Amino acid sequence: MKNYNIVIIWAILIISFVVVCACIGSQSSSTSTIAAGANQDKVNAQNTISNQGTFVPTPIESQTDRNTRIANEIVANYHKSHIYSLNDMYVCVDMASDIWDMLKAQGINAKINIGNVNKDITDINDADHAWVLAEVSPNSYLALEATGGYSVQKTDNPRYYYGWSYDNPKELKDALDKRKHPCSAGYVLGTDNQCHEACGGGSYCTGNSVCVNGQCKGCTSGYILGEDFKCHQSCGGAKTYCTGNSVCVSGQCKGCDPGYILGEDFKCHQPCGTTTTYCAGNSVCVNGHCVG
Repeated sequence: MKNYNIVIIWAILIISFVVVCACIGSQSSSTSTIAAGANQDKVNAQNTISNQGTFVPTPIESQTDRNTRIANEIVANYHKSHIYSLNDMYVCVDMASDIWDMLKAQGINAKINIGNVNKDITDINDADHAWVLAEVSPNSYLALEATGGYSVQKTDNPRYYYGWSYDNPKELKDALDKRKHPCSAGYVLGTDNQCHEACGGGSYCTGNSVCVNGQCKGCTSGYILGEDFKCHQSCGGAKTYCTGNSVCVSGQCKGCDPGYILGEDFKCHQPCGTTTTYCAGNSVCVNGHCVG
């Protein structure tokens, strides 16, 4: 019986020892796991710092770059849906006006130019094309070719940066209308590029002719159309003629007072018998007849 009790005591001691060892082993494993996790966190943190040190942020787009990009996109996209097939400045004006509108909608100032991109000109009448100048930065412009869908740098073709500029499509339209019809109402542009008073519609009178009831009235060379709408021989000047009973003598109109007649001697004589007859020489008028 005594020996049996001793065996039970030793069994209890052995079981307790095993349990204690198991607990110690579990604590050691847990400590190692925590340490390993801490080390991994440290490595991750170092990697994060390393990655942040080599990270290159996306650069901020400047206003000039933004305007340039948008301007190029607008003209390129516009060209995809619009075809320029006519050699007519008024067609390219419409296309340039469209681009101007789109730029303004994006907050980009612009103006429309007309001129000639193939040769240097000094007369607006030689202009045959229209394009847009987009203000990508203050007083700095980018030329946009609406008919081709691309931009043109000044170094590539400086003619795109010269010409006649208009702030908006209406201003350009008014200028083109004036170019087609430069004369005010009631006048016609002549072949001499001068404005003439219209006569009978779109016609005008040339030379010394004048408009009478919608028709041009004129005289042959050396004669002047008078206020009585009759032709009179000029006297002393291209616009001077003698009226009444006066006649032209050496470039001057000679005439007499009422009741007298200018004779062939260019002297004034009292009429005799009729209003056109007078007595010459030493004769005198007696009862309406010249005697002497």
